[in-house]
Amino acid sequence: MLKHLSGISVSEDLCHTTSLGYNGFPLTLVGGSLIDGFTLGEDCLTIDIVRPANINPFDKLPVFVWFYGGGFIAGGSADPKYNLSYIVQNSVEMNKPIMGAIINYRTMCFGFLASKEVLDANVGNIGLFDQRRGLKWIQENIKGFGGDPEKSGGSSTGYHLIGFKGNNDGLFRGAIMESASLLGAPINAPEQLKRSYQGMYDNITTTVGCNTSNDSLACLRTVPYDVLHNACIGFRQTPIMDGEFISQLPSQSIQKGEIADVSIIMGTNTDEGTAIFLGPRANPLNTDADVFKYIQALGSGLDNKTVETVMELYPDDPTWGCPFGTGPERFADQGFQYKRGAAIAGDYFMHAGRRFYANSHSTQGRKPIYTYRFDQAPWDMREPSIMIVPPVYVTHFSEIVYVFDNPNNNSNFIGPYRSYAKLQSFMSRSWASFVHDLNPNNHGLQDPNLPKWPEYDPKQPQNIVFREGGSFIENDDYRKPQLAFWGTIWPELQT
Repeated sequence: MLKHLSGISVSEDLCHTTSLGYNGFPLTLVGGSLIDGFTLGEDCLTIDIVRPANINPFDKLPVFVWFYGGGFIAGGSADPKYNLSYIVQNSVEMNKPIMGAIINYRTMCFGFLASKEVLDANVGNIGLFDQRRGLKWIQENIKGFGGDPEKSGGSSTGYHLIGFKGNNDGLFRGAIMESASLLGAPINAPEQLKRSYQGMYDNITTTVGCNTSNDSLACLRTVPYDVLHNACIGFRQTPIMDGEFISQLPSQSIQKGEIADVSIIMGTNTDEGTAIFLGPRANPLNTDADVFKYIQALGSGLDNKTVETVMELYPDDPTWGCPFGTGPERFADQGFQYKRGAAIAGDYFMHAGRRFYANSHSTQGRKPIYTYRFDQAPWDMREPSIMIVPPVYVTHFSEIVYVFDNPNNNSNFIGPYRSYAKLQSFMSRSWASFVHDLNPNNHGLQDPNLPKWPEYDPKQPQNIVFREGGSFIENDDYRKPQLAFWGTIWPELQT
């Protein structure tokens, strides 16, 4: 642990399996649990591959690569919600067969530990390097499974778009970013680690008894994984500027055009800010003073005037707050100004970055980018480990069950209604079409009411809105002043 991979070995005993994960019940190295009940362990760097039955090994199918989410502190390829079998089956029925692959990578302090010691040893962002090495393995070996190494796409690949100043080494030709913004998360430069992460590292080393060692990092490598895992719980670990994988702020990469030029699907869910790990529920917001402190904590570079501007842009008006479209209801048991804080959180973490990037990408004349807004509230949210119900509405993660077309999803059941199933088929097939053709419109559905998904045009920006009962095209101008303001202060926020 806490080391880069020097290579990936392949067992000589390849097996056919109908279960997800290594040996059908994997050891997963996560902190927190999107997949409660699975075994915790370090033997976790695996790749699950799903391919259509009876394909010719020489068919060279496009490959859909999935990186699970979880805020860099949780997740695993064995999570049944990420079963790629259904989207692969859809692709076969469309006569556009694809393969699927999920790369397990290290999270929490095992993958994103940060400190002066970590940087000096050149082992920052190990979780991202795990992902990168997985992509390289797929490129080098997928041909043996019937895949095309020249046609790999990825989901949640934002950091790989800016990694190594946009040099993707031909590892992927397209990217899908669902509820992911390169601009809504802190990226700390080496000189800022003392303020942001060094104290966490020192606390962890003290907890496990490595603080008196001459080489605390070497000492950590001797600590049993369960002991280290417990010591890391409660500490935030995210990617940092390590000088290699990430050498500048994402906003700088985007503005300089130092980003991989690939086709992209990118979108957000309407009520992103209601998710417990994005919104203000941990410390209820009841007063203007509470909201002021909440905004101030988003970025250390924010001065009082900037915070006051944000408060003016997001007034304490529940008819305007998040979850959107819920009228004067305040959901006051979550905090009297909960909806105000949730609106700020969702825009800061997700919506503003999505619009900022889509506009920049399309303005620079790059390959097509397609944007969406998912607007379907869960029929039944089943994952209390990351959500509190109510009120989540169209929250973070809500779209996953529709993309994977998974009838056994353990976190968001679509319900018994045909209209929900039709939306599920439309979205899953659109994703499969993009993986195969780099165009989401070749889904093969004959419903004349389904809209054609337009490429994002900076002169007339539009999103497709996915909704049960009728998806449609909207102008991308919701909360225009608010989202535009965040775009002016990214450098201050990303420190």
